[in-house]
Amino acid sequence: MDGPVVTDFAHDVKACALGQASSSIMVACGRLDRGELRDLRETVRKMRRKTAAPRKANGPTSRLLEPVRDYKARHASTMLTFDAVVDAIGQVEAKAKEPASAQG
Repeated sequence: MDGPVVTDFAHDVKACALGQASSSIMVACGRLDRGELRDLRETVRKMRRKTAAPRKANGPTSRLLEPVRDYKARHASTMLTFDAVVDAIGQVEAKAKEPASAQG
């Protein structure tokens, strides 16, 4: 990360086709800041419900996952990449708050 922007992202995906598609969508979103990535995760999470429509703010790529809402058994694999990236951002933020002596 460079400030709030995620500048590098890598993953080794071992998932079903939907998990792989989610990872590809994450990469296709390009350089986003931590807030945009958290919003993207919430957009995808909300798309799983029939009452929520995808927001255009995160581009057309996240809309590709809209049909997943009908396959509840695949919701977890679809969310895996989005949850992992947001978790990693949280870890980076937590480490940045540590005193320099605790960072090793």
